[in-house]
Amino acid sequence: MKKIRQLLIDLGIFAGVLLVVFIVWQLLTPRPMKVRSHQESVQKTKVVQPKKVKKTLHLVAVGDSLTHGVGDEQNKEGYVSRIAAKIKTETGHPVATENYGVTGDTSVQIEKRVRTQPTLQANLKKADIITLTVGGNDLMAVLQNNFLDLDQKQITAGQKAYQTHLMTLFRQIRQQNPTAPIFVMGVYNPFYVYFPEIMGMSKAVTAWNKTVKEVANDFESAYYINSDRLLTHGDGHYVKQTKSLAKMDSSKLQKTLAENEHLNPYISDDDHFHPNQKGYQLITNAFWQQMNTHQKDWTM
Repeated sequence: MKKIRQLLIDLGIFAGVLLVVFIVWQLLTPRPMKVRSHQESVQKTKVVQPKKVKKTLHLVAVGDSLTHGVGDEQNKEGYVSRIAAKIKTETGHPVATENYGVTGDTSVQIEKRVRTQPTLQANLKKADIITLTVGGNDLMAVLQNNFLDLDQKQITAGQKAYQTHLMTLFRQIRQQNPTAPIFVMGVYNPFYVYFPEIMGMSKAVTAWNKTVKEVANDFESAYYINSDRLLTHGDGHYVKQTKSLAKMDSSKLQKTLAENEHLNPYISDDDHFHPNQKGYQLITNAFWQQMNTHQKDWTM
């Protein structure tokens, strides 16, 4: 009996030891990992990237009444606010604008403002894009006393003076900002549909625009905008009695202009000189075409 009892005790102890060993083995043995589907794995490891905020671009517009926006029935600063909206729509970049357009300013007066006005200089320094309208008032000063009989000698003298002033203006702008692209608009002939036979005006416009292109080519990242092609000819309708127009006095001229005020759908009916909102939209499109071509200059 004693042997049997001892045997049972020994078996019990042995069984207990086995149980302890089994429990320890279960605890120490690594569990097989659950295999996740590829989709589940991607969902759990996917990192949500924060939306990148586009840089705000600074556009500084310098110039005359065309930059100021005279003639724009919608009072949107002419092309300035329109080109800012266009840039944002096309690129996603918000655009902050500074408008330094002054009606009646010649190239000499614009250059003086760039040279002497600290606020204008500070904004030019931080500009990503610079736009410039200049030359129309320089041309009108030459035409003022010679509209009907402007000869080549007068055109050449005026062109040379304008070239000198425009070069000085560009140098002043580049002194404030050596790298931002400059988009400069040429001049157009708002009177062509009324006086197509007066060739002096057309020759002067061609000479002025040749000067703008040459000066722009002399500076890095400066680009010419052709407004003559857009605005001079309107939709192709002209006053029939052109020969008699050249001989009319002031009151008859005003009456004829009033009777034919819709001949150029892109020029304001109020002064027959500045663009209307349709004209400014054409200018905006022309600015954008050049800006889009040279995006690397202002989105870097």
